[in-house]
Amino acid sequence: MFCRPAFPLLLSAFWLLTPAKTEAELIEHAGASFVVYRVDSKSEKVELHLAEKPGEPNTFPKLEARLQQQGRRLKFAMNSGIFEGTFLPTGLHVAGGKVITPLNLDEFEKTSDSLVTPNFFLKPNGVFFIRRDGSSAIIESHRYTALNESPLLATQSGPLLVEEGRIHPALSRDSPNVRFRNGVGVTTDGEIIFACSLIESETGRCNLYRFAELFREKLDCPNALYLDGEISYVFIRDLTGPIVETNFFAGILAITEPAP
Repeated sequence: MFCRPAFPLLLSAFWLLTPAKTEAELIEHAGASFVVYRVDSKSEKVELHLAEKPGEPNTFPKLEARLQQQGRRLKFAMNSGIFEGTFLPTGLHVAGGKVITPLNLDEFEKTSDSLVTPNFFLKPNGVFFIRRDGSSAIIESHRYTALNESPLLATQSGPLLVEEGRIHPALSRDSPNVRFRNGVGVTTDGEIIFACSLIESETGRCNLYRFAELFREKLDCPNALYLDGEISYVFIRDLTGPIVETNFFAGILAITEPAP
C-alpha cells in the first residue's frame, strides 16, 4: 500500500505561533524543508513497535489503537527503517531488549550492471541503538558487532549518512535522485534527533547527500543514519493534526504519553 496523506494546515500555523525553543522545528536546507524532533531524554522514552503478528503491515492508526488499550497514546511516531516484502525489517531490530530480526551484514550482489544497489546495502550502513542506561549511539554495522552491546532498542538501516563527521563516500552532492526522506542522528552531546521531509510539499524532496548535510551542518550530528525514503511519515501530536492512515511499515519508532 502506498498513500501520501498531507499534513493539515495546523502544522503551518504552528511554525508561526510556537516559541523558538521547542521539541519540534521546521528547518530548511538546500532548498528542502524538514520536520525535526529533538528527544528530551529526561522526560521522553523512545520505543520500537512492530506489528502484533510477524509479517503483518504496521501503521500509525494500528499502533495508536494498541496503545489506547494500554492507557497510552502516541506523542511522536516515525517509521523505523527499510523492510522486506514480508513486512519484516531488513536489518537488526531490537524492541524492549528483545532481538526481533538479527544484524544483517550481507553484501548486495549485482547480477547485471543495470542494477542499482539498494539503499540498505549501500555500505557502510549502520545501527542506531539506545542502551539500557538511556545513552544512544549510531555505529557502522561491522563495528557494532565488536561492541558486544545488549541494547534496549536498535534499528539497522542504510546508508550510514554521516560517520564521525564524514558524509558517506558514495553520496553525490548533485545527485538528481530526490525523494522524501527520514532519518535519525545523535549529536555531539548525545541528543537524539529525528528528521523527516515535510511531506505536504514538493520542497520536502532532497537527495541523500543533502539529507546527510542537514544532520552534519544544521543539527550538529557527527553520526546520522538514513531510515527510509518515499514512504516516510512523521506524527507529532497537536502539530501534525490527527493520526491518519499512513503507508505500511514494519517498525515504528515512537514516544508515548498517558491517554486522557
